[in-house]
Amino acid sequence: MPLAVSTDVDADPANDLCVARVPLFQGLTHTQQVEVAGFARTVRLDAVEQAYIAGSDMSQLMVVHTGQVKIARTSAAGHEQVIRVLGPGDFIGESAFLTGTRPDHAAEALVYTELCVFRHADLGRLVEKYPSIGPCMLQGVSQRLEDTEARLASVISGNVSSRLADCLLSLPATPGPRGAIDVTLPLAKKDIALLLSTTPESLSRQLRKLTDTGVISQQEQGRITITDVTALTALSTLTRRD
Repeated sequence: MPLAVSTDVDADPANDLCVARVPLFQGLTHTQQVEVAGFARTVRLDAVEQAYIAGSDMSQLMVVHTGQVKIARTSAAGHEQVIRVLGPGDFIGESAFLTGTRPDHAAEALVYTELCVFRHADLGRLVEKYPSIGPCMLQGVSQRLEDTEARLASVISGNVSSRLADCLLSLPATPGPRGAIDVTLPLAKKDIALLLSTTPESLSRQLRKLTDTGVISQQEQGRITITDVTALTALSTLTRRD
């Protein structure tokens, strides 16, 4: 399977700079960002189309411009484990740039997605010219390690409710009435269950419990209103206090 289905269309520096969305490049001036954007090419993926598979030659940095990308591993028994979901501004491929290793996971678009892609050779030249990019990249790697450690601690504790609370509170939110906030699940519930290292049945029970206690209200198409943010936040910190 090819690394990605792409088109050699340069990122448009004058129209919604992809790089401007990424913390990796936000320390640069607009003029410098325009220069960096000139090194990018656009990769367009339809829903369920793969950007790359495990073991691919991942010699490029991929930045999500629009859409969503699922990062997942598949076990020897064929079971999928969702690692995370990337949204606009998130990037992947920095580990291969830093270590030269090939990915042990696959990346798949969940919806129509546009990526800004940099060859590692070009990224290396940019890091040399703009040294601030390097520490930002390491900060991104460090944050992912912290997130992984937190998820591992939660999985070891067996506390599905805490993992679900963390997940809901981490989603992009919009304010609702009387202090409530609205979020939308980025994946189907069966995939959310995989992300939280639990079963769909257990996830459904936890969502029903939060609904019955008035902490959340479930809407259609994965939309959820968090009606008691304080209670959900307290639930999400249970594992960290243990």
